[in-house]
Amino acid sequence: MTNKAFNSYSDIGRTPDKDDTLLIFDSSTNTLKEIKVSDLVGGWRDLRFALIGAKTAGVADPTLDILGPSGGIQQYKFAVDDEVFLALHVDHDVKEGSTMFPHVHWATDGTSANIVKWEIEYTIAARTSEIAFPAPTTITIEAAANTTAWAHQVTEHGSGFSAPEIDSLILVHLTRITNGGTENTDKVFGLFFDIHYEAQQYGSENSVSPFYT
Repeated sequence: MTNKAFNSYSDIGRTPDKDDTLLIFDSSTNTLKEIKVSDLVGGWRDLRFALIGAKTAGVADPTLDILGPSGGIQQYKFAVDDEVFLALHVDHDVKEGSTMFPHVHWATDGTSANIVKWEIEYTIAARTSEIAFPAPTTITIEAAANTTAWAHQVTEHGSGFSAPEIDSLILVHLTRITNGGTENTDKVFGLFFDIHYEAQQYGSENSVSPFYT
């Protein structure tokens, strides 16, 4: 099946006399389209964690600071070595064994293009098999900062890791680390940690293992 992104679509309803289709409004083109229901099954989705809600109390914690020119919004500002701790649940629509791609949403308050680098330490335990959390794995991602202040950036790991079974937990230690050269001295805001994952259905047939009968 070809993966399709339907982020900009709104469901209008069933197409008359066609039980296998939906009538969809595509806001990107301001047109109505017929979409097969089978094409809406699967595709790519996100496991999401807003860093503003992350557990801090590490060795070095990010601090709240004003994000954006208006002064009314605050998010976590990450200096080098600032860290947070996250926990994500693997949902029932995951395609087990496919590749998941972790990524960080971030922004800076200035125009420096110097690289911002993140370290992702993670460990995964299933609910029904391999239930003990193993020693964590560490990966890194980095990118040059956008030279437009407050630009929304997304930096993703290129190879990712294998999607575990449904109901697994992924525990994450996220740190901004040194880029090994000239650091970006603008304020660096960590906004969201996500994992792109491939879905294969609306959900699993059963709520507990065995998830499929």
